[in-house]
Amino acid sequence: MDLSFFKKTRILDAGMGQELLARGLVTKGTLWSATSLIDEKFNSLVVDTHLSAIKAGAEVILTNTFTTRRVRMEQNQVGDLFQFANQRACELALRAKKLSKKNIFIAGSLPAQNDTYEVDKREKSIIEKNFFDQASIINPYIDFFYLDVLSSGREIGIALSVINKLNKPVLVGLHLKKNGKLPSGETITEIVKKY
Repeated sequence: MDLSFFKKTRILDAGMGQELLARGLVTKGTLWSATSLIDEKFNSLVVDTHLSAIKAGAEVILTNTFTTRRVRMEQNQVGDLFQFANQRACELALRAKKLSKKNIFIAGSLPAQNDTYEVDKREKSIIEKNFFDQASIINPYIDFFYLDVLSSGREIGIALSVINKLNKPVLVGLHLKKNGKLPSGETITEIVKKY
């Protein structure tokens, strides 16, 4: 991938989960958008949502892997489907790209590996393993990784160390609170300087 792609403002697709709900997804437990991967009858919703984003001008679509992180899958008693769901999300993104006949990129959504929008205070080795396991599954299907709304510099650093081993570019997405800081209390300036 030519890294000069990132030197211009680019249009990424919108939030998949809310759009899938609006299109009729019935979620199971707290699986949210991961339900659309596990339950085959909802696979077409994912493809159609990607296609709508592309038609609206998205240059990048994100894999539907925001809620396929291991902890969320295990909380919903479907941990055995972790690899399947992550792989299926990538396959559906590739299907949408092919159907669109457009030269778009696929970004691998790599979310916080514990609770969403909160700092992950677990042991570094646990966080690293979770990032690695999910990133390794989606890596063959994507053009670059998108760190999907992370909440601390520590998590960004751990994720970047994993991604560096996979030799792919990365775009970092941050979760900012109303005070303009990450949940960790760090500012965007601090994050940019350090990472």
